[in-house]
Amino acid sequence: MPTEFVEIPQPSVFRLANLFNDNNFVVPLYQRNYAWGAHEVEDFWGDLQDLVEGRHNSHFFGQIVTYKNAHGDQEIIDGQQRLTTSTIFMAAIRDVANQIYHDKVRGSQDEALLEMGDQLRDIRQQVEKAVRGKEHPSLIVQQASANQDQDLQNYFHDLTNGVHKVVTEKLTSEPKENMQRAYKEMVQWIKASYKAEKTVDARIERLQRTFDAFMNKFYIVMISAPSQLDAFTIFETLNSRGKDLRASDIIKNHLMSLMGDNANIKAGNDQWNRLTKPLDDNSDKITRFIRTYWAAKKRIVPEPKLYREISTEINDVNSAQAFLGDLEKLVPLYTVLESPMTPKSHYDFFDNKQIGETLDVLSRLRVKLYYPVLLSMVYKKYSERGILQVANKLLAIFVRHRTIINDGTNKLETVFSDIAHKIWDLELTSVDDIIAELNDRLLPSDPATEASFSVLEKAGGQRGAKRWTLVYLLAELYRAAYEDLGDQLYHDVFKNDGYQLVQIGNEAEVGDRVNYVGNWALLEKKWVQDGIQDARSWAPYLKKSALRGNQQLADRIQISGWHAQNVDTRQHEFSQNVTLIW
Repeated sequence: MPTEFVEIPQPSVFRLANLFNDNNFVVPLYQRNYAWGAHEVEDFWGDLQDLVEGRHNSHFFGQIVTYKNAHGDQEIIDGQQRLTTSTIFMAAIRDVANQIYHDKVRGSQDEALLEMGDQLRDIRQQVEKAVRGKEHPSLIVQQASANQDQDLQNYFHDLTNGVHKVVTEKLTSEPKENMQRAYKEMVQWIKASYKAEKTVDARIERLQRTFDAFMNKFYIVMISAPSQLDAFTIFETLNSRGKDLRASDIIKNHLMSLMGDNANIKAGNDQWNRLTKPLDDNSDKITRFIRTYWAAKKRIVPEPKLYREISTEINDVNSAQAFLGDLEKLVPLYTVLESPMTPKSHYDFFDNKQIGETLDVLSRLRVKLYYPVLLSMVYKKYSERGILQVANKLLAIFVRHRTIINDGTNKLETVFSDIAHKIWDLELTSVDDIIAELNDRLLPSDPATEASFSVLEKAGGQRGAKRWTLVYLLAELYRAAYEDLGDQLYHDVFKNDGYQLVQIGNEAEVGDRVNYVGNWALLEKKWVQDGIQDARSWAPYLKKSALRGNQQLADRIQISGWHAQNVDTRQHEFSQNVTLIW
């Protein structure tokens, strides 16, 4: 259902000095908390310095969207980051002014200096008039919290009203950390700015210019809507193509706008908070999760189009509540896919530990595109035996398609999503159906896989996906070709990380075959020696290995040396097992 046209009220243009004096602002509970980081705060300071230095005459600080609630307060639908930052800045410059007064003016008999002290007191009075203390604050960043120890509003009040102990307090709350960091950085910048001046009067004049520039030359456009629903709609219209917010932020706003009365909004907000907490309340992570869910249920959608896609189909209170219910149901699985082995609750998510092991291998190989398939299977309550079968097939497809043949990932992402929503819609009703569809649409042929493997090169690496990809290939090839590792493969190779990649021959020995898979070995770490750069020097340590594949390799090196032809022979021997493994 398309969004109804809303006539946008006539915007009001405010200088910062008037904005806070003329309004009481409240951030509703369902809004995200303060999230500006160092980059945004630095941009704020840079814009202010452009005014102080005379490079610009005024600065447009952006828009805010509000509506006046039953108490006469302006509830902020969009713009709380700017208003919170503004309040923190006013507190920072007031505290710096107070410190200068204490250090340089108080007790002085110098008439000129005492006159400048009046300027410092005037800054303090104007800030106090704008911030307005605890009883009637101009900005409430969090309505009453059940947990007063975690109440963001209490911290914000103390920070912006001169309670200096909170400036150095050790924090675990990200919004509080963001506020504290912003305050500290602003104080440092303000001090650095006025200390560039050589005399006290020049420093105070610089501080006054900075304060006046912010209060009188920063402008905000405020759109105050006649109702909450109108405010939500205006916000979505203004931000759906914007870059400041992630899709998850706009989607949350849309969901809350559909909830109707305050009781439903509170329940929806509580549900949102429960499902986003495992994602660290991180907008990027939440957006990726929602996009994955939508790929499982409907279709794959580029992130810039995600909000518009969802808002078109989620358009009433029932669909919004169902949407939140699905997300809450699936977020535990999503966090397991992202980190299969830690914490322990992730390891224990599936009773069949082989599922977690397979997911861990996929995670080490940085494979994520398959998520929608498993989300659909768990949502539709497939057995763990079936989930393991499909997970192994997904791993095999990725190895053939991406690791060996080196095709792009666009096809994988599209087909995985298509298969996922066929599972969701019951077009695929069994594990056999799912595997047949995966094989038919994605599994490269045996001849193509073997041909690509015969010349496969891997650079290896000491860490990350490059390392684990080659480790995984070799471990499976050793198991298939030499009956090494066996059921202990995951435990020994991945969990205990007991093996290291060894490049057998150097470029002088094997030429352009140096990065061929056939020129790599998987050797127990206790036998790995630094400084070895040729095959014959590796042979004694390969011989000590418990792996038959390494022992045979050592014999081959000692008998005939190690040349490009040896690499080709070993790679050919491996290739005979490739399509059996994957």
